Amino acid sequence: MLLAARYRVHTFVSLVVLTMPLAGVRAQETQPDAPESAESTPDLKALQPLFDRLTQAKSTRATVELSADTIIDGAVINTQTSVYQIASQAPDHYTIYLKDPNQRVRIFSDGKTTTVALSEQAFTQLDQPLAMQQAVFELPLAMGPYPEPVLALTLSGIDPALSLTAGMKSVRLVDRNPFRGETPAIHFQGIQEDNVQWDLWITQDKAPRPLRLRVDLTEMLRASGGLELPAGYRYALRFDFTTWRIDHPNAESLFRYKKITGAKEYESVQAYFDQTK
Repeated sequence: MLLAARYRVHTFVSLVVLTMPLAGVRAQETQPDAPESAESTPDLKALQPLFDRLTQAKSTRATVELSADTIIDGAVINTQTSVYQIASQAPDHYTIYLKDPNQRVRIFSDGKTTTVALSEQAFTQLDQPLAMQQAVFELPLAMGPYPEPVLALTLSGIDPALSLTAGMKSVRLVDRNPFRGETPAIHFQGIQEDNVQWDLWITQDKAPRPLRLRVDLTEMLRASGGLELPAGYRYALRFDFTTWRIDHPNAESLFRYKKITGAKEYESVQAYFDQTK
């Protein structure tokens, strides 16, 4: 399921404090049981070629632009933007770099060690390396309001179906209209058990790639009862895959942290945030 249980807490807190840096919100450390898979349908089968490309990929390279929009009565009243730069090489070599106005954080993992660059002046090394599929579900810190779908659609050798089609109310093929009126595309829509809705556009060809993912969290927030949301309120995320390459050659240096002169090592991610409060 796209919104895995371990992300519910830090995602919800992120939405409550939209003007605050997300880096200080720590993900839960327990991994839920694997959700039941959605029943196979012709619509799901249309997604399978993309999923197969990712599962079988030896490496990937991607840039994803995120816009987080707060909407009242159809008008966007606030937008937060950020950029992900991601590279991976199966098995378990990856780097995830998030840049936004509040933070620049990056994870390096070479299969033996996983290092988190918390800023240019601070870093920490995890006690155990973080496997790539585990990173999709359980990052050591919050990297944006909703990182799971980005990672599920950009990391090599992992199973995107665990994030995008398991534990769903429905997944359907909406249309085959050209994306932005130009690119042949297929538009899918999924609704989760918690009423989070996603719309995914992929190219319509023999080697499909993602074009855009839109995630609407509004109904989940309303159902949670934790916020009094005004009528006409919506909160939606738009991920645009501006670069997406499969089996792209990546230098090994991408996956290893190179300490910057003067950077301080912290015992843990939490120790860093405790000191910077």
